[in-house]
Amino acid sequence: MKPNYSLTLIYFLISSCLWAQTPVEFNLDTVHISIPEAEQRFVSKNLSLLISQYDSKIAEANYLQAKLWYNPNIYYGTTLYNQDSKKFFDNNYPSQGQVDNTIQLQQLLTIGGRHSATAKLAKVSAKESQFQLADLLRSLKYQMYTDLSDLYNNQSLVKMYQSEESKIKHLVEITQILYSKGNAAGNDVIRLQAQYQDVIAQETTSQQAINNDEQDLRILLAYPGKTYVVATLTIPSSIQLPAYQVLVDSAKKNRPDLMLAHTGIEYNDKNLSLQNATAIPDLTLGVENIGAGSVVPSYWGISASIDLPVFSRNQWNITAARYGKSQAQINDSLISITVESQVTTSFCNLYRLNCQLSQIDSHYEQSLEDMMNNAFTNYEKRYISLLDFLSETTTYIDGKTNLINLRMQYFNAIHNLNYTTGIDIIK
Repeated sequence: MKPNYSLTLIYFLISSCLWAQTPVEFNLDTVHISIPEAEQRFVSKNLSLLISQYDSKIAEANYLQAKLWYNPNIYYGTTLYNQDSKKFFDNNYPSQGQVDNTIQLQQLLTIGGRHSATAKLAKVSAKESQFQLADLLRSLKYQMYTDLSDLYNNQSLVKMYQSEESKIKHLVEITQILYSKGNAAGNDVIRLQAQYQDVIAQETTSQQAINNDEQDLRILLAYPGKTYVVATLTIPSSIQLPAYQVLVDSAKKNRPDLMLAHTGIEYNDKNLSLQNATAIPDLTLGVENIGAGSVVPSYWGISASIDLPVFSRNQWNITAARYGKSQAQINDSLISITVESQVTTSFCNLYRLNCQLSQIDSHYEQSLEDMMNNAFTNYEKRYISLLDFLSETTTYIDGKTNLINLRMQYFNAIHNLNYTTGIDIIK
């Protein structure tokens, strides 16, 4: 039975029409964004960053609160029932010439230095919060860079696929007409349709990746849900790599997670001081005046009270604080080793990609375009066979895809090196 190529052709034409209409829904809210624009919007709009900024402010407020002295305590007492007058709340005793009022003023004093140790610990905690905020900023910015590069990569691929789709669709139409006149083989139509379908499938995969990248960027940059983001990136062809030791020194000086690990040792050291100070009981001093209720009329006196450290001397909290300090020191060593290893890996990756990209001929990309255009023209005029055309099409798609992916990897490697060193060491 003769295959119905006309119905197949109609199906692919309808499919391509639907694909062409899909982006129109998003073009109403299209946003073209570059790296500088994304950075500016990120700092002012990212909700996770704004939330974390409040954590830093809360920690600073806790430190200022910890510096304040304890409030004095005032006590007042009077008669509940006067047996002389047989009245409630009557504190006049005419027979004694006195009024029954008891007033006491007390102040808590931390003679072991607990108050100052608490304030110092809160100050270190505020410093930790600042490093946590800086590390969150570093991580989210790196995520933004990778999302933008991945978005740019997939949008470039989709653009290439759509260009190929229009060319192959045109060839399908021509070949179908030739087949109907007996001037082309039926298998040629099927092969072209299969190639067309393969390109659409690859475009679908890239389009799904675009949707995921846009979802992340809309959250990172606080865009409305219907916004269609278009990445506009400038990727350098090659760079001058800094010396390896410069990168390591930069990471040791600027990595907020490493600074946080260093501060963790300081925090646990201050906590150990606080626990040692807590082992010394607090002293409470007071001044009191007792009216008619005292053995001595209008009695004035002073008082002092302190807990006796008989059972609890805070010994296990001190032990736990010592363990915490040792743990923080080990964690600091682990983070230091991790940072240096990450710098080494990012340096090697960027060096390799930089070498690979610099070796590509400057005319290579244009040569790919010329090859594809010539293949299309030559097959349309029947100067080459379908097999040669499909081979050159595959070569073009593979070559173009590899070039686009290489540039994305290069862009990501640059920002990964910046991420691991803690600063934008490569602009």
